[in-house]
Amino acid sequence: MSKRQIESDSDIDVSSTDESDNELDQQQQNDGDVDMEETVNVDFDFFDLNPDVDFHAIKNFLRQLLGDDHNEFDTSEISNLVLTKNSVGTTIKTEGQESDPYALLSVISISNNLSLPGVKQLVDYVLSQTKNKLEFNVTLKKLLQPPNDTTAPKVGLIVSERLINMPIEVVPPMYKMLSDEMQKAENASERFNFDYFLIISKVYQLVDAVEKDDDDEGKGKKRKTGEQRPVEFDYFHLEDQILEANATYKGVFDYKNKSQQETDSRRVFTDYGIDPKLSIILIDKDNLAKSVKEMEQQFPAP
Repeated sequence: MSKRQIESDSDIDVSSTDESDNELDQQQQNDGDVDMEETVNVDFDFFDLNPDVDFHAIKNFLRQLLGDDHNEFDTSEISNLVLTKNSVGTTIKTEGQESDPYALLSVISISNNLSLPGVKQLVDYVLSQTKNKLEFNVTLKKLLQPPNDTTAPKVGLIVSERLINMPIEVVPPMYKMLSDEMQKAENASERFNFDYFLIISKVYQLVDAVEKDDDDEGKGKKRKTGEQRPVEFDYFHLEDQILEANATYKGVFDYKNKSQQETDSRRVFTDYGIDPKLSIILIDKDNLAKSVKEMEQQFPAP
């Protein structure tokens, strides 16, 4: 079901966010003085989740969102939870309901699904990553355990991912629609009456650029150039800045697995001084509502 439409002037490349993007970037760099920038008018349609069409795209979004550690999770089970009957959330498409989505925002209940293996994997992973942040870890342990009674706080997992060049202005309407859907669902059941929201996202650390030594070009060895850069982080999802500012707890962590560091994509990142990291945010219900209002102010729709 279509929800609404936004027309945007965008330089988005809707073909891919993986190797094809990197190949295109490399081609543009090799072209030197040739100006490859182009503005394209794109109509973004907002749709309800579609279990008949969206499963594989959502699974790919989860792999992209979870980065190097995506194999730590049963992304198929989480995708099924996102698409379960009476689920809430929005996808953005440009070629009708039957096409693949370019963005996703949804929420699933962690508290109601702790017995599922995929949710248990996620809980164990988050607790393991936050073990060196004592207060954060203790709070999560209390929240992410089987509830003793109906008054125990409930936690939802926000699943938010999109193609890398999607304009940030599409995000506030998606969050507003999600908030409205959860509010309506609360009137009929307790499924989406969450007290806290867990958000797994990604940032990147700005690091010293590296280049190959001339003598070791064939071996692929590299050396650092310039002075050591202080630790700084930037955002793949710009709305995370607002969510972090209103968060109960937040943290940036190294991925457990480094296999993707050997891929062409990661080498491009490293060459340009970018090292992706895991971001974990815990935010309560009231502060999420506050964050949505701030998103609408900071990133208004065109």
